[in-house]
Amino acid sequence: MTEAKVKKVKPDIRAITRLVPPSGNLVQGQSELPIDPQLAAEAAAIIAASQNHYGGSEGDAGLRRAVSEKVKRYNGIEVDPDARPFEVMVTNGGTGALIGIAQSYLRGKSALVFEPYYPYHRRILEEFGGKTETFELDENLHFEKDALFARAKELKDRSEYPLKAIIVCTPANPSGKVMSQTELEAIADVAKELDLLVISDEVYEHYVTGENPHTPIASLPDMRERTITVNSFSKSWNISGWRLGYAYGKGELIAPINNAANVIYVCPATPLQAALAKVLMADDDYYTKLRDKFDAKRLSFGGGLKELGFDLYDSGSAFYIWARIPEGHNDAIAFNEMLMRDAGVGMTPGSAFADTDLWDPFVRICIAREEHVLEGAMEKLRGVLA
Repeated sequence: MTEAKVKKVKPDIRAITRLVPPSGNLVQGQSELPIDPQLAAEAAAIIAASQNHYGGSEGDAGLRRAVSEKVKRYNGIEVDPDARPFEVMVTNGGTGALIGIAQSYLRGKSALVFEPYYPYHRRILEEFGGKTETFELDENLHFEKDALFARAKELKDRSEYPLKAIIVCTPANPSGKVMSQTELEAIADVAKELDLLVISDEVYEHYVTGENPHTPIASLPDMRERTITVNSFSKSWNISGWRLGYAYGKGELIAPINNAANVIYVCPATPLQAALAKVLMADDDYYTKLRDKFDAKRLSFGGGLKELGFDLYDSGSAFYIWARIPEGHNDAIAFNEMLMRDAGVGMTPGSAFADTDLWDPFVRICIAREEHVLEGAMEKLRGVLA
């Protein structure tokens, strides 16, 4: 792994989003597909019935039961919705769970992230008195277990901001990388050897399309007691503005997060939780159809990108496309500025997700858009790059 120059300025994803029209916005990582009609109808009815008041900081009981059923069915993990202290809680998006974790466990401590990383994993920790350290993946997004152990031990043994946790994001934002069983076992071994928490961000679990299935690290031997799993409904239900997510783990791990949530945001939106509880597990094929829809988007839009000279990473998932920009271009910031100016299409430069310059020629492309948006964006790209 080559040593790379530290970067000082990173692209601002939200600022880039504001610079492109909706018809060319492949930047921000949210699903812009329509809301499920039944979910919208349930929310409207509950709001109209005036069920709009405070709820418990741990979340709506019906939704917590539905989440427990979901976790058992799709992740093979038993979570008791009636346990005290709570083993599962509804949060203000996945971000709300991460804020609660930072407040509860990471003040004056550090967490390790795999680079390229999700910027909010860093920003949240640093806003709440913690520190984020990076472990750089190679150009194929692989790592060696011995190198991970050495890096983690070095951080664990220091006096200031000693390492407390490893953050695992699979499928990953930004790359979409689905970690293999072997990679997850390596991380688990390091966490157990050094007595570290694992924070598992599994927001994109239902977009897995490749040969590696989604494996929750909490399902590995002896990992349940040291893992806090974070997830969100924002992407998979097209409701990012509702701010609903969840966290689960041993009650002793979740209780401090719930205490923090009670102070920071009191409770998640009560009528929206009640509505989601009614539909979350109602359709056995919901997540299969979601995966297949996004796989089709990946194949179609990805094929067009390949024709234009992009080198696509085979991530094994389908919410994002991670790609090297066409030959002859080495700076994705300049490349993206050209696309915004000449085509009205924007992507996210890879340097937004890294501290080093290794990822400068890469972009993250969000394909969670309606077909006419993707088709129109591709035509604009062809007009500039073909």
